[in-house]
Amino acid sequence: MKAEINGITLDYQLGGSGRLIAFAHSLGMSGAIFDFIRPELDPHGQVLTWDARGHGNSQRPATGWSVQDLATDLRALIESLGQDQAVIAGLSMGGNTAIAYAAAYPDKVDGLILADTTAWYGEGAVEAWEQRAVKAETKGLDPVIPFNLPRWFSDGYPEAQPQELRRISDILTTGDASSYAAACRALGSFDGRDGLERISCPTLVMVGAEDPATPPAMAEYLHQNIRNSELHVLEGLRHMTPVEAPRQVGGLIAGFLEKL
Repeated sequence: MKAEINGITLDYQLGGSGRLIAFAHSLGMSGAIFDFIRPELDPHGQVLTWDARGHGNSQRPATGWSVQDLATDLRALIESLGQDQAVIAGLSMGGNTAIAYAAAYPDKVDGLILADTTAWYGEGAVEAWEQRAVKAETKGLDPVIPFNLPRWFSDGYPEAQPQELRRISDILTTGDASSYAAACRALGSFDGRDGLERISCPTLVMVGAEDPATPPAMAEYLHQNIRNSELHVLEGLRHMTPVEAPRQVGGLIAGFLEKL
C-alpha cells in the first residue's frame, strides 16, 4: 500500500486488528525484514510496517534529511490511516526513529519498544558515519554485506538460514547508495539523549548480548534514562534480534503488550 505524506510516497503494510503497533526497520533494510515476527505480533494488535524514506519501495527523496524527519514521516503515516495513538517499536535506525517520535509526541505513544538501538552513537559518530556514507557513494552497497553480516547475526546463523540471509542481503544491495549514505549521515548527527526524559510510557528495551553495533551499554543507558522501562539482554544474539530470533523477541513483545 502507498501513502503520500510530507511530499513523498511511503510504501507500507498493515495487518491484524486492535491497537496499532508500528515497527520501524533498520538502516538499508525495509519493512519486509519483519515478515517472520509478524505472526507473533498479529494476535496483539494491528501491525504497521513501512519502508522508510529512501529505503525499499518508498520514494528516494533528496538527501539531507534527519532522524527527526523519519519520526515526522511516521506521525503523518499514522494520521493518514485515521489513527492517533500507537505502540511504537524500532530496530536500530528504526529505534532511533522511535526515540525521536516518543520524545516529539509523548502523549501519542501507548508503549515504546526499542531493539538494538541507541539515543546517541557517541563521540566521533559524525566522522565515523561520514566515512560509511562516502564508502557507499564511491563503492556501492555490495561491500556493506561482508562488513555487516557478522555484526548483525550470530555465528552459525548464515549456515542455518541461508535463504533468509540471501533475502536480507538482497534487500540491502538492491537499495539506493545515495539514500543509504543520507541515512548514514542522519544517524551520525542523531542525538536523542535530551528527549529521553520526556518519555513516560512503558518501554521495553532489548539488545543482543553480543551486539557490536549498539552494544548492551547503550541499551543500559536507555534503561537508566527512560523511566518506566525494562531491559532484556538476549544471550547469543547480535544486532538483528527480531530477525534472527522472531519467536523469542516476539514472545517478549507479546508479554510487554499484554501489560499495557
